[in-house]
Amino acid sequence: MARLVVSFALPYVAENNLIRIFTLRARCVMCGRFTSTATTDELMRRFGVTILQNLRPRWNIAPSQKSMVLVRDGLHLQAKTAAWGLPPTGPNKSFLINARMETVREKPTFRDAFSLSRCIVVASGWYEWSAPKTPWHIQLSDGGVMAMAGLLFKQGSQSRFVIMTSAADGKLAEIHHRQPLVLAAGTEMQWLGGIADQATNYCEIAPASWFNWYRVAPDVGKAGIDHPGLVTPLEGDALLPAKPDQGDLFG
Repeated sequence: MARLVVSFALPYVAENNLIRIFTLRARCVMCGRFTSTATTDELMRRFGVTILQNLRPRWNIAPSQKSMVLVRDGLHLQAKTAAWGLPPTGPNKSFLINARMETVREKPTFRDAFSLSRCIVVASGWYEWSAPKTPWHIQLSDGGVMAMAGLLFKQGSQSRFVIMTSAADGKLAEIHHRQPLVLAAGTEMQWLGGIADQATNYCEIAPASWFNWYRVAPDVGKAGIDHPGLVTPLEGDALLPAKPDQGDLFG
């Protein structure tokens, strides 16, 4: 893949009123937090994108905060920043952070974006909560950078994204019944380009064998906390499942 030089800032942005809402609701929605800690070198190797500015690693990205997304620009990938989630459009509406792959083409909120403005959300892992209020960190079994399928929206001068989800596979369903739609390496350009019918071919449930997961401390539920200790396994926890041989699956 040809190199594209991109220069952008990746600031920490928090809309405090929305952060407070999601501090309370994070355990009720799928993938209410995720991490993005890749270096510029890792992004170059994984996606062929060159970033001129050092990136700040993030261990606790919450709804309404900004993060990196990738879009297609001709034959290349281009990096952008966008805020996570769509604010409510009415008094009885919810703040939307996810779009279900099963219904994305039917929902008025998402169907145009699925047809015209798909994106990739760059992530290193995500957090999920199981009962009773137990947070888990889930990552690729090789610890690499993952490409979550996303939808990009333009609201005035603000770019926003949502993360697509699928049913959870295998033992991941014991933590939560949904999981992000993680793309296999080598399918990024096909996901981003082409018509909606073609993009649907890449909406497949990522198998649980791609990942490992472990319990972490409950501090991740506090949106204002962001440090590498959040992804430290609780003492005595092992990575689940056992690490499989993934070969070149994730590049």
